[in-house]
Amino acid sequence: MIRSVCSIAVLTLAATSLSAQKPTMASMPGMHDMHHEPNAAVSATARRQIDSVAKAIGPLGAPNAATNSGFQPMFGWIPTMGVHWVARGQLLNGRQGNTTTPSQLMFSKIGGRDSLVGAAYGYFTATADTVRPALFDGAPAWHEHPDLAPMGGTLVMLHVWFVPSPDGPFAGTNPNLPFWAVGLAAPDSVRMRDSAFKARVYRASLALAELVDSTSVLSRLERRPDVRAAVAPYRDSIRAVLPEFLAAQKVKDAARWDRAATKAAAQWDAIYSAYLASARTADGKQRIERYVAMLLGRHEH
Repeated sequence: MIRSVCSIAVLTLAATSLSAQKPTMASMPGMHDMHHEPNAAVSATARRQIDSVAKAIGPLGAPNAATNSGFQPMFGWIPTMGVHWVARGQLLNGRQGNTTTPSQLMFSKIGGRDSLVGAAYGYFTATADTVRPALFDGAPAWHEHPDLAPMGGTLVMLHVWFVPSPDGPFAGTNPNLPFWAVGLAAPDSVRMRDSAFKARVYRASLALAELVDSTSVLSRLERRPDVRAAVAPYRDSIRAVLPEFLAAQKVKDAARWDRAATKAAAQWDAIYSAYLASARTADGKQRIERYVAMLLGRHEH
């Protein structure tokens, strides 16, 4: 991830605090039964396994409980992943074989509350090691973060979502999170089958993320006054689109929702262009491109 030094030391830094609470499904705008997501071909066995994980770590949905169990928040809120609470010891102990003891918890704001939305499994290994544990039925694909490991190594991860995710419960990213964070319903999961609609939703989600936390996408760039000034007008335009989303959502007007999403996505495109233009080196530009590609659901496997 671009905001971090590319070494194990990044993941061993202690973090401060995050106000987190157990998720309240009734408080989640547009929440529906995860078992009815159309884009996820997951077996009944895998569903039961996911349920067992959610049940096992449910008591850790309160910050004190998570902290007392050895988890600490790191990296801040990542728009399509939430905040990762990391159990450092489990992360550094190599391959994980127990599904009910994930190395990370994932929290994100839903209905105005920081909620437990998923878990993650991760370990460091050599780049040449391509064999991954089959923790769940169907052996869902793990993804990699080579930029977070020492030279010659990679950080291998598997996410498990407890909340609806249009790409299924094992997807590396979840574009619903920024929508929930600003009080909107999740995008239509059926329409996410359409690649053009899906791409627009992902871009709109990053636009909304700029309103939730302006430092969440590229925190180092946000500290530069010139970059903040360049993107401020676009953030204002995104803020102006929120009422359009809400109005369309209220009357279930898909065409109106699409127009709002198109506007938001266009503002994100402009912000992204500003971020790229601010890069001072070719390597810096490539890091921005890789990080944003990851947020848009293009993880390395």
